[in-house]
Formats: sequence, structure tokens, C-alpha cells
Amino acid sequence: MAQYGGVGGVGGVGGVGGVGSLADFTGLGSFLGVEDTGGYDPITTRGLETSAEAFAHLGGTGPAVAGEELPFNSPDNLDGLAVWVRGSLYVSEYLSNVGWTADDGTKTATLKIDGQDTVRIKRPSSSLIAEQCALVRHYASLRDDRTAEITSQLGFPTPYFQMILGINTAQGKRTLELITATQVAAAHTAMIVKQALAVRRPDQIDTRILPMIPTPGHGSFPSAHATEAYAVMTVLSELMKGWGNFADVSGREKMLRGLAERIAVNRTVAGVHYPIDSWAGATLGRAVGQAVLGRCGQTVPIEGYSYDAKNTDFFDQDFADSTKAAAAGLSPTSGSVQASQTPTFHWLWQKAVAEYQGLV
Repeated sequence: MAQYGGVGGVGGVGGVGGVGSLADFTGLGSFLGVEDTGGYDPITTRGLETSAEAFAHLGGTGPAVAGEELPFNSPDNLDGLAVWVRGSLYVSEYLSNVGWTADDGTKTATLKIDGQDTVRIKRPSSSLIAEQCALVRHYASLRDDRTAEITSQLGFPTPYFQMILGINTAQGKRTLELITATQVAAAHTAMIVKQALAVRRPDQIDTRILPMIPTPGHGSFPSAHATEAYAVMTVLSELMKGWGNFADVSGREKMLRGLAERIAVNRTVAGVHYPIDSWAGATLGRAVGQAVLGRCGQTVPIEGYSYDAKNTDFFDQDFADSTKAAAAGLSPTSGSVQASQTPTFHWLWQKAVAEYQGLV
């Protein structure tokens, strides 16, 4: 059995199924560059220089006076940071004490959080992958209907979650930041398992599939889009309880689940994922969402599951039903893990709860 330590912050992350970019390579996803000041245009830069020469002497000739120091190593400083800097902290905090094991004998990868096993996923056989190709071809009939969704979900599909919860950029800045932090955490996690299990994409198995979008440059199983969508759904479902402002919370939770399923299935419609990729991704995403909630200071244990894929289609109703899930190869394992709280995620959670708490 190969044992690996904590994972670092590189890899194709940040709207994993989309076109590669600097944001993908850094692992910061859509955090990269947000609120980075950059530089002035050349004329303004020169104007500031000549203005400084003209009146800097008016500030006096004595030594500078030391001001009050900022709090040392304190979340109180987080409000003063650019969003992309906090993004780095979220990545570092989530990945602290996150690792995995890969068992060459059983062809399984097991995600470990805070030193404990959480989700174990077995590599599907080549014959099962070949069988799944028939389902992928069948889904192609939905492409015309879903082209707009598929192409606009190549990156992180945040606007779709905003639509369901009424999140706007004026009130919901920290909520959107939490969504992005969750998506980046999920994308990193999916890359860990993809690399270990190494499953070819559908178009590399069956020439008749002909994807409608570029085939991503990494393994198919599990689906990172499914991982991200189910992680965000898990976090937002819990966040709504903190807000306490929706009389129709049950309906919105059902819509969140429906959206997570649709994002996952759209990748099969596009021809770049098998249905079993969605099963594995949804399982992984649920665990990531629970881990993020733990990092945020919420008492939401990570449920342990083992997935040994069967030749089934993916439906959220089946995923949520223990009997049907078991028939599809998904079974709970004994025990659960409570992810440890970290300061930056805890700060973000409190900010996100406060944005919509009590609003009608």
C-alpha cells in the first residue's frame, strides 16, 4: 500500500473541466487575482511621481512615528486582506491534514481527513467502463437542450446556486467566497482520487461518443464537477439553517439537490463523463462539504462511504436512498470523522451567516 502525505496546491483546479489557465495551475481557481491591485497606467504613475516630488516635504522632516501594531496571527486581520490572499489561506487550511492512500492490490483510493479514513473508492474494471459507454452515447440526445448549461458550467457554476438562494453580489460577498472556497477544496480533492484511479475518458474508449466540449486533460473517475456540486450543495444546505430567513427552505434544499444532480449529469450529456463518475463524485463531494463545514466550526461529521461501481445510471433520488445506493455499489462504512475547525474558515462562516441572517 502506498502512503502519501498532505497534498499541495497545484493541479488543474478551478472549474476543472474547463480550459487550462493560470488560475487552474495555481489551484486557487476563481480566487486568483481577485482584489489584486495591479498597477496604474503609465501616465497616472508618472503623475503620482511628480506630485510626490512637489509636496512630500509638507509632511515634515522628523522620523516616522510608529503606529499601533496589528493583532498577531489573528482572524481580526482577515477583513483587510485581498480576496485572493484569503483564497490561499482557505486552500492551506482545508488541505492541512488531508491525504490519501492507494492500495495497488485492491485498486482503491482512500481519502484521509485529519488522519482518519473517510471515502474509499475502487477503480472500475475495463469491462464496466466499456458497458458505461452505451449510457454516455444515449445521453447525447439531450445536447441540443442543454448546450447553454453545459458551456456555462465549464468553470464553477456559481450563478446557478445564486439563482436558487437569491444570493446577490451586494449582500452576499462572503457567501460567494464560501461557495468558491468549497469548490476549490472539492476540485483539489477530486484530483487526488483521479490521479490514483487513472480512468480514461469516454471518447478514449468509444469513438462514437464524440464530445461536444474539449476533453479535459485528466482522468474521468470521479467527476470533479459532481464533487464540486455536491460539496457546495452540502455546505449551502447547512448555511440556510444559520440564515433562518426562508419559509420555503425545504423546497430550496430539494432544488439544490436537483441542481447538483443536473450539473453532474450535464457532463455525461457532453460526453466527457460516465454515470459512475457522478456516483463517485457525489460521494466524494458530500464528504468534502462535510469537511468544509467542520473547518468552519460546524458539528457535521464526515460520513464514511465505500464505492465499488456497478453498471448503473446516476440519479440523485437513488444516491439519497440507501437501498438503491447499495445496489449501485455505494455502502456506508463504520464510524464518522469530525473535521477540525480552522480560523480562516470559521471567520468566513460567521461572515456568511451574518449576511442573510434574519432577512425576510
